[in-house]
Amino acid sequence: MAVSSLGSLAPLAPLTPTARPDASGPAGSGFAQVLQGVIAQNATAASGADAAVASLASGQAQDLHTVSLTVAQADLTFRLILEMRNRLTDAFQEVQRMQA
Repeated sequence: MAVSSLGSLAPLAPLTPTARPDASGPAGSGFAQVLQGVIAQNATAASGADAAVASLASGQAQDLHTVSLTVAQADLTFRLILEMRNRLTDAFQEVQRMQA
């Protein structure tokens, strides 16, 4: 089994924004940048997974492992977004309970 075929997969980008928001920007713009980056990364991974599955189905791709790794990467980015949503919902509900 050749491991060199795995080099075509792009690693996941870090969750920290590359540029720090300046003091003149709106408060919370750092979190918004991180959230937009994760959503964009999910869209890219999902389209890559769709293309990989389509190429496998059409017979163009012969390496099942690369296709399965691409689909797994898209699944992980989607699960990250779901977990972020769940944590934000829990935090919002906790704040709601503190105000009551």
